[in-house]
Amino acid sequence: MAPSRNASKKFLKGVEFRAFRISRDLTQTELADWLGLTPQAIGKYEQRGVTKATALSLAAINRGLPPYKPTKEDLKAVETHDRMRTLRTKEDR
Repeated sequence: MAPSRNASKKFLKGVEFRAFRISRDLTQTELADWLGLTPQAIGKYEQRGVTKATALSLAAINRGLPPYKPTKEDLKAVETHDRMRTLRTKEDR
């Protein structure tokens, strides 16, 4: 049998992912909102399992961390970083 197109190694089995959701009394829609996914994707993960990256997101939810939303200061820091990198690149030429 040929490997699937996305043959990433699964960190949690589907049943383990589903157990996480149910044990925390979350619906597929609620968990999808937390992870920035659709409820259909959650159902798919409950069938196929999840990679380590998704499992890390679950760990953040488990610790009560809210989903990350950048502040104006965060976005300004990115702009400053990019501007400085551009200036350094021009100096190196």
